[in-house]
Amino acid sequence: MLPKFVFSVLAFFLTTPTLEAFISPLISFPPSPSTQRSSYRCSKTPAKQYDASPSATTSTIPPVQAVSSDHPLIQLANEIIYAKSGFYSPYDSSVFAEDFVFRGPYIGPLNKMDYLQTMDTFGIYKALPDINPNAFGFSIDPKNEKRVWFMVR
Repeated sequence: MLPKFVFSVLAFFLTTPTLEAFISPLISFPPSPSTQRSSYRCSKTPAKQYDASPSATTSTIPPVQAVSSDHPLIQLANEIIYAKSGFYSPYDSSVFAEDFVFRGPYIGPLNKMDYLQTMDTFGIYKALPDINPNAFGFSIDPKNEKRVWFMVR
């Protein structure tokens, strides 16, 4: 049996109009004007709007630049991830630049020496010998031809 307090709180929320303000935007379709997204992001500059109509000229759509998996940078990135990173395998300190800095969402910045010491300390590849990065979607950044992007599952 629930305490009296829980019933009072539940009754309050069920009878309060603020509950409708939280639930109705979630279940209303199509969205009402008050729940539609603003065209502003983090600044007051409006987001760029693209014309998706068939009459839009194709010259405004940038071409897709596909790169072969045989590209030397993609091969090098793949090799470093699978065989030299320190996470999925023992590290090779020669592949890290002297000014290397690791920046993660919760860890970092770590310079080369700190990163390699951290990899030695954790030794993930020793604890999980069959660990696999499952890296895929390798591509070269069109604005920086020396940067390789990829995803890991």
